[in-house]
Amino acid sequence: MSAKRYLIRFALLLVVAAAAYWQQAKNPPVTPPRTAEPSSASPSSGSAPATPSADEGAASKIRGYDVFRDARLVEKDGNDGDSFVVRAGDREFILRLYFVDAPESYLSDRYENQRRRVADQARDLGGISSEEAVAVGKAAKKFTREQLAAAPFTVYTYWERVYDGDRFYGFVELADGGDLGSRLVEEGLARIHTKGPGSKAKPVPTPHGDSYFQARDKLESIERRAQRAERGAWGL
Repeated sequence: MSAKRYLIRFALLLVVAAAAYWQQAKNPPVTPPRTAEPSSASPSSGSAPATPSADEGAASKIRGYDVFRDARLVEKDGNDGDSFVVRAGDREFILRLYFVDAPESYLSDRYENQRRRVADQARDLGGISSEEAVAVGKAAKKFTREQLAAAPFTVYTYWERVYDGDRFYGFVELADGGDLGSRLVEEGLARIHTKGPGSKAKPVPTPHGDSYFQARDKLESIERRAQRAERGAWGL
């Protein structure tokens, strides 16, 4: 092959290579999008209530209860003396205290059952009037807020639902080691009412090992002292 023909062929190869390079630069290959990984995040507080899995966000367990040692009160209009929103671990939920029932903090003109409930609470708190029971309910709501807002507290729950609703029964241990339900009874701001852990057929011990009857006996002893001291509803 002559030198002239060699140079011509070499020049043609350069032109073809340059054209291919320019075309690739103008239309780069498309990389397929990555498929998103399924989310493992816990459901948000705005989602439909679902029974949390055991250990979810819990620091430890004791006697079947999930234990949250750095729980905080979440301010909500619906909070009252015995039922309130808490943030515990990585969850936010409504906690309902075992064993105790603070009076309602209002009287409804729309719901007859609500007025009947307040009347029952008033009767069990020494036969006070419904209006006085509501005043006690407001005091209980204020007391619980002050106790829980002051410092982090400990929640014990094994996610037993209240009437299959969006609340879960549990116990609250305050920063000083006291039990919130016991404190409400001690101040005359709640009656000994509603259920304990488990059922009558299958009762569950409290987180500290007391049986249903031992826990009730302790609360009744505390209530008698509140009556003698005329605290809260017992002084009206």
